[in-house]
Amino acid sequence: MVVQKSVVQSRVFGQLEVNEENIITFEEGIPAFENLKKFVIVKEEDSPFLWLQSIEDKDIAFVIINPFDIKPDYEFDIGEEVLKKLEIESERDVAVFCIVVIPEDVRQTRVNLKAPVIINVNKRKGMQYLLDDERYPLRYYLFENSNSNVQK
Repeated sequence: MVVQKSVVQSRVFGQLEVNEENIITFEEGIPAFENLKKFVIVKEEDSPFLWLQSIEDKDIAFVIINPFDIKPDYEFDIGEEVLKKLEIESERDVAVFCIVVIPEDVRQTRVNLKAPVIINVNKRKGMQYLLDDERYPLRYYLFENSNSNVQK
Protein backbone atom coordinates (compact mmCIF):
# COMPACT_ATOMS: atom_id res chain seq x y z
CA MET A 1 0.00 0.00 0.00
CA VAL A 2 1.38 3.38 -1.02
CA VAL A 3 0.71 6.24 1.38
CA GLN A 4 0.15 9.55 -0.39
CA LYS A 5 1.87 12.48 1.29
CA SER A 6 1.46 16.20 0.89
CA VAL A 7 3.58 19.09 2.06
CA VAL A 8 1.49 21.64 3.95
CA GLN A 9 2.61 25.10 4.98
CA SER A 10 1.88 26.19 8.55
CA ARG A 11 2.55 29.52 10.21
CA VAL A 12 3.11 27.65 13.49
CA PHE A 13 5.07 24.61 12.28
CA GLY A 14 6.61 25.69 8.96
CA GLN A 15 6.53 22.85 6.44
CA LEU A 16 4.58 19.77 7.47
CA GLU A 17 4.58 16.45 5.68
CA VAL A 18 1.05 15.08 5.96
CA ASN A 19 -0.23 11.62 5.10
CA GLU A 20 -3.32 12.03 2.91
CA GLU A 21 -5.09 9.46 5.09
CA ASN A 22 -4.75 11.82 8.10
CA ILE A 23 -6.64 14.69 6.48
CA ILE A 24 -9.98 15.37 8.14
CA THR A 25 -12.78 16.86 6.05
CA PHE A 26 -15.12 19.38 7.65
CA GLU A 27 -17.84 19.52 4.99
CA GLU A 28 -19.42 22.59 6.60
CA GLY A 29 -16.11 24.10 7.65
CA ILE A 30 -15.77 25.45 11.18
CA PRO A 31 -17.96 28.40 12.27
CA ALA A 32 -16.37 31.64 10.98
CA PHE A 33 -14.10 29.54 8.74
CA GLU A 34 -16.72 27.83 6.57
CA ASN A 35 -14.52 28.14 3.48
CA LEU A 36 -11.86 25.86 4.98
CA LYS A 37 -12.73 22.17 4.68
CA LYS A 38 -9.49 20.21 5.15
CA PHE A 39 -7.57 19.97 8.41
CA VAL A 40 -4.96 17.79 10.03
CA ILE A 41 -4.25 17.23 13.72
CA VAL A 42 -0.68 18.03 14.74
CA LYS A 43 0.72 16.73 18.03
CA GLU A 44 3.55 18.32 19.94
CA GLU A 45 5.62 16.17 22.24
CA ASP A 46 5.00 16.52 25.98
CA SER A 47 1.95 18.75 25.58
CA PRO A 48 -1.71 18.06 26.37
CA PHE A 49 -2.55 20.44 23.54
CA LEU A 50 -2.86 19.54 19.88
CA TRP A 51 -3.33 21.72 16.82
CA LEU A 52 -6.08 21.52 14.23
CA GLN A 53 -4.17 22.92 11.26
CA SER A 54 -5.90 23.97 8.06
CA ILE A 55 -4.18 22.54 5.02
CA GLU A 56 -5.80 25.22 2.85
CA ASP A 57 -4.66 28.28 4.83
CA LYS A 58 -1.29 28.21 6.58
CA ASP A 59 -2.39 30.95 8.99
CA ILE A 60 -5.35 29.03 10.43
CA ALA A 61 -4.59 26.59 13.23
CA PHE A 62 -6.71 26.01 16.32
CA VAL A 63 -5.30 24.82 19.63
CA ILE A 64 -7.42 21.87 20.78
CA ILE A 65 -7.52 19.56 23.77
CA ASN A 66 -9.27 16.35 24.75
CA PRO A 67 -12.00 17.68 27.07
CA PHE A 68 -11.96 14.51 29.17
CA ASP A 69 -8.39 15.39 30.24
CA ILE A 70 -9.62 18.57 31.93
CA LYS A 71 -13.19 17.60 32.82
CA PRO A 72 -13.53 13.81 33.27
CA ASP A 73 -17.31 14.06 33.74
CA TYR A 74 -17.81 15.81 30.38
CA GLU A 75 -20.62 14.05 28.54
CA PHE A 76 -23.24 14.76 25.92
CA ASP A 77 -25.40 13.00 23.38
CA ILE A 78 -24.60 13.37 19.71
CA GLY A 79 -27.75 14.14 17.73
CA GLU A 80 -29.00 11.76 15.06
CA GLU A 81 -28.34 14.33 12.32
CA VAL A 82 -24.67 14.58 13.35
CA LEU A 83 -24.31 10.80 13.53
CA LYS A 84 -25.54 10.59 9.94
CA LYS A 85 -23.44 13.50 8.63
CA LEU A 86 -20.26 12.06 10.12
CA GLU A 87 -21.25 8.45 9.35
CA ILE A 88 -20.71 7.45 12.99
CA GLU A 89 -21.65 3.85 13.64
CA SER A 90 -20.16 3.25 17.08
CA GLU A 91 -18.45 5.03 19.97
CA ARG A 92 -15.11 3.70 18.70
CA ASP A 93 -15.51 5.92 15.61
CA VAL A 94 -15.56 9.12 17.69
CA ALA A 95 -12.85 11.49 18.92
CA VAL A 96 -13.87 14.67 20.74
CA PHE A 97 -11.80 17.82 21.10
CA CYS A 98 -12.49 21.33 22.30
CA ILE A 99 -10.96 24.55 21.02
CA VAL A 100 -8.64 26.36 23.42
CA VAL A 101 -8.02 30.10 23.53
CA ILE A 102 -4.63 31.04 24.98
CA PRO A 103 -4.47 34.82 25.44
CA GLU A 104 -1.40 36.87 26.31
CA ASP A 105 -2.17 36.35 30.01
CA VAL A 106 -2.01 32.55 29.99
CA ARG A 107 -3.82 32.46 33.34
CA GLN A 108 -6.91 33.39 31.29
CA THR A 109 -6.61 30.28 29.08
CA ARG A 110 -10.06 28.96 28.37
CA VAL A 111 -11.71 26.04 26.61
CA ASN A 112 -14.94 26.10 24.62
CA LEU A 113 -16.88 23.20 26.16
CA LYS A 114 -20.12 24.42 24.55
CA ALA A 115 -19.08 23.56 20.97
CA PRO A 116 -16.86 20.47 20.79
CA VAL A 117 -15.17 19.32 17.62
CA ILE A 118 -16.39 15.82 16.81
CA ILE A 119 -14.37 13.62 14.46
CA ASN A 120 -15.16 10.26 12.95
CA VAL A 121 -11.63 8.86 13.13
CA ASN A 122 -12.37 6.09 10.63
CA LYS A 123 -14.11 8.14 7.93
CA ARG A 124 -11.94 11.24 8.61
CA LYS A 125 -14.98 13.51 8.83
CA GLY A 126 -15.40 16.26 11.39
CA MET A 127 -17.59 19.10 12.52
CA GLN A 128 -17.94 21.55 15.36
CA TYR A 129 -21.17 20.78 17.22
CA LEU A 130 -23.03 23.33 19.35
CA LEU A 131 -24.40 21.64 22.46
CA ASP A 132 -27.83 22.50 23.78
CA ASP A 133 -26.60 21.88 27.31
CA GLU A 134 -26.34 24.58 29.98
CA ARG A 135 -23.77 22.56 31.97
CA TYR A 136 -21.00 23.54 29.59
CA PRO A 137 -19.80 27.11 29.10
CA LEU A 138 -18.34 28.75 26.06
CA ARG A 139 -15.44 29.87 28.28
CA TYR A 140 -14.27 27.23 30.74
CA TYR A 141 -11.15 28.65 32.42
CA LEU A 142 -8.37 26.12 32.87
CA PHE A 143 -6.80 27.78 35.87
CA GLU A 144 -8.84 27.96 39.07
CA ASN A 145 -7.47 31.35 40.10
CA SER A 146 -9.00 32.76 36.93
CA ASN A 147 -12.59 33.83 36.60
CA SER A 148 -15.33 31.43 37.61
CA ASN A 149 -15.84 28.46 35.29
CA VAL A 150 -19.49 29.25 34.81
CA GLN A 151 -19.04 32.13 32.35
CA LYS A 152 -20.80 31.80 29.02
